[in-house]
Amino acid sequence: MKRDQAIEIATYVIVPLAMLVVSPLLARWLDSFFFSPGPLVTGSPGLLVFGILVFLLGLGLAIWAIFLFKTAGEGTPHPKLPPKKLVTRGPYAVTRNPMALGGFYILLGQAALYASLALLLIALLFVLILYLNAKYVEEPQLKRRFGKAYREYLRRVPRFFPNPFRRA
Repeated sequence: MKRDQAIEIATYVIVPLAMLVVSPLLARWLDSFFFSPGPLVTGSPGLLVFGILVFLLGLGLAIWAIFLFKTAGEGTPHPKLPPKKLVTRGPYAVTRNPMALGGFYILLGQAALYASLALLLIALLFVLILYLNAKYVEEPQLKRRFGKAYREYLRRVPRFFPNPFRRA
């Protein structure tokens, strides 16, 4: 197996494990310091439905974004193997960071499913860290790599949360 393939496979294993296993377990442990352990999943039907829907939205968004990175962009989500082409269609037409937004929704959905305040805080910390990384690390690199096309994309598309009222 080539080094690049190993990096790519590791990315597709480690990130989901962190999001789907490590974060909820860490949150459950942190929650136990402040709350008596309750059921693993929320007892509220509304919170349960909300959590499932937001989780599935995030999962779908992340998978779609990764698929486009791989096919249209000819790259991967790993910073060492970035896309060769600028991807601006699909979810990238409404947010510059759909993978990060998908990850946030996954964590937010899990916070609702598990009724976990710690997981909600992890989700907020996750989006803050990715916001700062996007603004101060990724965007300057992408400006250098893709030039005018990326600058125009920056002007048209919001960093994270789609804004239906934003004019192009």
